[in-house]
Amino acid sequence: MSLTLGRDLVVLIGQPDDEAIERFRPAGKERFLVLVPRERESAALTDVATVVNTSADLFAAILELRGALPAEIVLQRTRDPWATVARHRAAAQTVKEALQSKHVQNLTVAEAGKTWLLQGLENLPAIARQPSIAALRGAFAGVPAVIISPGPSLSKNVHQLAALENHALLISGTHSLTALAAAGVVPDLVVAADPGDLARHYESVDLSAVEAFIVGATCRPEVFDVPARRVFSFASNGQIDDWIFDALDEDTALAAGGSVACSQLSLAVHLGCDPVVFVGQDLSFTDRYYAKEGLDGDARVEAADAGSFVLRKGAGATGPGVLQKDGTLQFTIPQKILQVPGYHGGTVPTTASLHVILTWFQAVAEVLAGKPRLINSTEGGARIRGMEQLPLESIVAEHGERRLDVGAILDQACAACDPADRRARLAATVAEVSAAVERSTEIARLCCHAASRAASEPEQLEALERLERRLSQALRPARLCSLVAHDEIVAAQEAGRTAKNLAENLAAAQRLFQVVERAGELLMEPLRKARRELS
Repeated sequence: MSLTLGRDLVVLIGQPDDEAIERFRPAGKERFLVLVPRERESAALTDVATVVNTSADLFAAILELRGALPAEIVLQRTRDPWATVARHRAAAQTVKEALQSKHVQNLTVAEAGKTWLLQGLENLPAIARQPSIAALRGAFAGVPAVIISPGPSLSKNVHQLAALENHALLISGTHSLTALAAAGVVPDLVVAADPGDLARHYESVDLSAVEAFIVGATCRPEVFDVPARRVFSFASNGQIDDWIFDALDEDTALAAGGSVACSQLSLAVHLGCDPVVFVGQDLSFTDRYYAKEGLDGDARVEAADAGSFVLRKGAGATGPGVLQKDGTLQFTIPQKILQVPGYHGGTVPTTASLHVILTWFQAVAEVLAGKPRLINSTEGGARIRGMEQLPLESIVAEHGERRLDVGAILDQACAACDPADRRARLAATVAEVSAAVERSTEIARLCCHAASRAASEPEQLEALERLERRLSQALRPARLCSLVAHDEIVAAQEAGRTAKNLAENLAAAQRLFQVVERAGELLMEPLRKARRELS
């Protein structure tokens, strides 16, 4: 087959020979993946391909792919005896699940990436004032952590969590706060990663005893003002907010797989916690989707079309959703029902989005390989392969005696924060990015004009090529332009790749230049505002 650089995907299982390496080299290093044990790697291979040693590494490499999803996929075994039929089948399943996750990830960025980026710019003064989770790396080494999620099984054991207060680190998402408050449980840390409206999750909850909110840099600005005792920031959406912490020389990224619970697990690993225990992590549903004591606990599962369901609240219910003629509130769009292995055996119903999260947890469990120990104490819902299953009461019995002063540990991290230095670093980066965006926008305008002329004056092609090289250089420090218009840029690049003649190629190029120009114009005023506030 003829491979397209940066577009198609090649996955080989086992060490390939020189002929195979040369055959698949055109895919490009990022999209030429070879699954092979570390001890069988060769230097010649790592120069042209991305080498992965486990199925979990393969999953992660596909999630990190930039640009459009692959148009063509080559999945082959090599002549290497290590490349068995079983390993080929396992790799095929990993590739399928990873591409499904990548598709969901791309859709999310396309729908909300622009909003996230602008919110991140607005949050820069708050991020400068307060420490990030970089100051907490390893701060809770060997301390047990409990990841609390709002699944329907949380109703079974939420009251047992009170016995772990001050003995284990209780880490909750915002959606679980109402159920915890009803049980009289105060989490130590609350992770807020969703850039949407989270206020309804905690508007009726007293947050004054929460030791810290862990807030994603792209969350709504008001989340940084919650009345918790402390606030720490982190990078919750990859490249969209990584650049902020690059300016501070801090590594705050928490790997995520489509749910705040993924960020909670990544945080627990970042803190050094061991073991990490899960409750309310059903990744499945019964007649309810959420714990009945918590937020949206009154939403019931009702059949929709064949093999799908909706969540519906009773007449007079409030919150997001579509009001029906009978006065009820349809809380979700129809979701197709899938089946996965259950916690107690058999199968349980789930959705495509929950299955993506389940797959992510299982991949991470394989990577961690028991360090830290992962324990699923949900006592219901889906089975998470790679995690032990123990009742929560056994966790209480094992860890209920240890005394833990969470506030004192967090205070040490806060004491090391230098807001003036953080503000100066962010101001310098914003000034640099702002200048680069303005320069890129101006060159993009010149490119548009040159492309328009080249359509009728072919001798202008050389001038256009020079401008394109200038634009490529100018965009390197102006990477926010590509982040704010990721889907449009990918679409324009795809149009260029499939162009059949000069006219189509120029039209695709002009489309790309216009995207860059619009992105720059969108960013200029938010960048100027950030500079003013940081200065």
